[in-house]
Amino acid sequence: MKEKLFSKKQPLRSGRSLLLPEIRFVAGLYLLLLIVFAVLRSLLLWRNHLQATGIATETLVKSFLVGLRFDLAISSYLLVPLFLTLVLLPSRWRKTLVGGFCLLVGVLIIFGLAEIEFYRELEMRFNTLVFEYLSHPQIVAGMIWEGYPVFRYLLVWLLLMLFVVYGVKWLYRRCWPVAGIAVAPLPRLQRMLVACCFLALMVIGSRGGLANEPLRWGDAFFCEDAFANNLALNGVYTLGRSALEKTFGSQQFWTKAMPRDEALRTTKSMLFLPDEQDLSSPEFPLLRKPAATAVPPPRPVNVVIILGESFSGRHVGALGANPSLTPDFDALSREGVLFDHAFSNGTHTHQGVFASLAGFPNLPGYEYLMKTMEAHQEFSGVTSILTPLGYDSVFLYNGLFSWDNKEGFFRQHGIHRFIGRYDYVNPTFVDPVWGVSDFDVFMRANEEFRTMAAKGPFFAAILTLTNHSPFDLPTPLPFERIRTGDSFEGRANAMRYADWALGEFFRKARQEEYFANTLFIITADHGFGTAPAITAMQLDRFHVPLLFYAPGLFPQLQGRRSTVASQVDIGPSVFGLLGLQIPHQSWGRNLFSPRLNDPGFAVVKPSGGKEEVALIEGDYLLMRTPKEKPRLYRYSLDFPPHSEQLDDPLRLMAMDRRLKAYVATGLFNLRDRHVGLPE
Repeated sequence: MKEKLFSKKQPLRSGRSLLLPEIRFVAGLYLLLLIVFAVLRSLLLWRNHLQATGIATETLVKSFLVGLRFDLAISSYLLVPLFLTLVLLPSRWRKTLVGGFCLLVGVLIIFGLAEIEFYRELEMRFNTLVFEYLSHPQIVAGMIWEGYPVFRYLLVWLLLMLFVVYGVKWLYRRCWPVAGIAVAPLPRLQRMLVACCFLALMVIGSRGGLANEPLRWGDAFFCEDAFANNLALNGVYTLGRSALEKTFGSQQFWTKAMPRDEALRTTKSMLFLPDEQDLSSPEFPLLRKPAATAVPPPRPVNVVIILGESFSGRHVGALGANPSLTPDFDALSREGVLFDHAFSNGTHTHQGVFASLAGFPNLPGYEYLMKTMEAHQEFSGVTSILTPLGYDSVFLYNGLFSWDNKEGFFRQHGIHRFIGRYDYVNPTFVDPVWGVSDFDVFMRANEEFRTMAAKGPFFAAILTLTNHSPFDLPTPLPFERIRTGDSFEGRANAMRYADWALGEFFRKARQEEYFANTLFIITADHGFGTAPAITAMQLDRFHVPLLFYAPGLFPQLQGRRSTVASQVDIGPSVFGLLGLQIPHQSWGRNLFSPRLNDPGFAVVKPSGGKEEVALIEGDYLLMRTPKEKPRLYRYSLDFPPHSEQLDDPLRLMAMDRRLKAYVATGLFNLRDRHVGLPE
């Protein structure tokens, strides 16, 4: 029967054979993938709809249109290999290849659904931060299971997969004739020409369409709203680009931006204060000796740096928030100096920790500095200065010190003891994902400080975790639960709990002898995004409180200051307050120096392999991305916050020059291992 059907006498259908069946099939898959990506983008918009508040409908529509270019590019990357194998391999492999493609799409859908919650938490599309999280799969799995609607997403995945499988099945039947129907094949040469023409179109598609230029990061920045820009992106694209940047780096742009000597001179003009003695040399390019800006206390002062997880300035009453989520911190701020224009150097805990304690900025290609070979050198941080002066030291944390290599890094930089997740006896509450509560960390800290102070001066770092998803809190709460009626409720109560725990610590500490002789610095590892976004850098993710608190010890520590500050300023400021005239190479400045008479500056960079870096000077922000034109903004942290893009070529050029110099000098010094201290 088979031979009869396909004998020479069998009539041939040739009307649709001018296009290869492989071309028709792959063209259909293009449409299928674009629909899937559009659905995932719609779900991301729906899940994060609060961030779209106030964005014009036409802007959101344009996000989808711009996003179509990114989706087209990723579809091409996925379909080019499939097309080539379908054309070149024998037909017996066809069903296997198609089945493998369906599995790949299933993985991509899981990927896209996971990115919805990733963006909800971090306000960025997938990037190299994914790889950092995957280094601790057990914790990440627990965070997902405890904090996200897993079964709902599984149902959505199942529905999308049914759509994909049935769509592919329908396409397959339409493109390849069933048994019993003959189709006239194209001649081999014509088949090759048609295939090459279609392949050329696919290559054009991989560039993002028929645009004059290939697709670039900057093509997503079509407006000033960060959410609309991020919505236009494709998570597969951003992860791939971030991985390439991590592998090959964008440092070359910065290191070739200006001559090395010029970059160093410019950086020194930014960092060196007029009353500091220049001790620089080729081996120690930024070494300087601070002036005596304060009378040294009669005895060594204890130093405690507290880094609150996601302690965003946008919700701090002392910075203007109403209602405030931080009444205990607000009360403390009335007895210290609060910097209301302070910024984290990055948007991930890793960068906040090393910038605050090691005094080194967050640079392109080194966002996870503590895990690199370049970390194995001396830094001019607080611990490196205080440990040789006889200070004992301890680092307290809710979770695992193996995360981000915290213990490995800081043990070689002067911290003697580490108290982490499994070192707390009978804690009052344990988050199954992250570890003990902030309250348990602070109560243990008080006990440790009492013991350490009896032996001599001490330095301590406290890093908290309660204000991190899945926001698992004790029941009942020690305060009236905050009701917001939306997805922010978990975050609001977690931040309030973290603030309450901080207040409980100080209520205990005031009763201890060490309190009167201790300088406390309270800040955050980073903030978190809140609509409306301020500039394309999402400045809320960097805006944090910075409080220097030592009531009775330093009379000058009173009031509120608007000098721009960042985490790298903590070390030099501590040295200045303690009257330490010890040479250092810190990447910040003494915020209490009487010779500091400018608006201050901060260099900030988001995590996850993102290319953009920004320089903040006063109320101006310059954002620079390699291969893109710099953008200058004037911003306000009022309520509500706002910003405007400026056309001020002279200011833009001057700030751009300083930013390039700062980043380039940092990269050169880090690579040359010239960031430490002389023996």
